[in-house]
Amino acid sequence: MAKAETDWLAVIGRTLSYLCLEHAKKETPDKFNTVQKKVDFLIDMGLPADAAAYVAGSSPASVAVLASRAKKGGKNGKKAKRSK
Repeated sequence: MAKAETDWLAVIGRTLSYLCLEHAKKETPDKFNTVQKKVDFLIDMGLPADAAAYVAGSSPASVAVLASRAKKGGKNGKKAKRSK
């Protein structure tokens, strides 16, 4: 049976990204107080969105929901109240 090859460069890259994120959180914790901010930072570092979600401690589906809510204006899917 053939063993799956491990892409060690990807493992090293994700590990370094995690270490950079942890260091950045210590330096400026207010910039990384949400999962979406962490994922955006990791994507800006060059990680694919799926990998960035896992490194930030979430799942790609959860991050996609957070991103869509942010695009809607953060209303969490609720309708706006009508004025009388």
